[in-house]
Amino acid sequence: MKKRVFLSGLGAVCLASVAAQSIGFASENPPVILTVSVPHAQDGRARVIPLSEQDLRALPAISYKTTTIWTSGTQQFTGVPVLALLEHFGIEAEELEMKAVNDYAITLSVEDLTGDTPIIAYERNGKPMKLRDNGPLWVIYNYDANADYRTETIYSRSIWQLDRMTAIR
Repeated sequence: MKKRVFLSGLGAVCLASVAAQSIGFASENPPVILTVSVPHAQDGRARVIPLSEQDLRALPAISYKTTTIWTSGTQQFTGVPVLALLEHFGIEAEELEMKAVNDYAITLSVEDLTGDTPIIAYERNGKPMKLRDNGPLWVIYNYDANADYRTETIYSRSIWQLDRMTAIR
């Protein structure tokens, strides 16, 4: 009797371990939250760069304290400047197509990027953002720093739930 209880308990532990791994727990590889595609110049095939939150956190980061039209009060956003991400991976592009989980898409002109804006924010008020809180990634401008960032065009480029980016030459 005790042997059967032990064996069934061991089976339950094994099943729980397999289930946890299949849904992303107990995994050695952190989940990809941003996929960057870069077309190859000669043959048109894309180089794909899968990035986890840890990968993004390893890049140079900056923080803004700013208000937004979508949140209440001043918020602090931390993330990697888009230009820094492009430079780090040697990505040359004229435009960037950015898409959200719900397939909302925007196009940014690389010419319009500066050293510190916009950022791909992965943290809001010191905490990672969840999908239900417009995360895990949100393109943010320092809206309070410059009136030019408080326009309908810039607001429409402030894509949340970002999960894909494609370089366009």
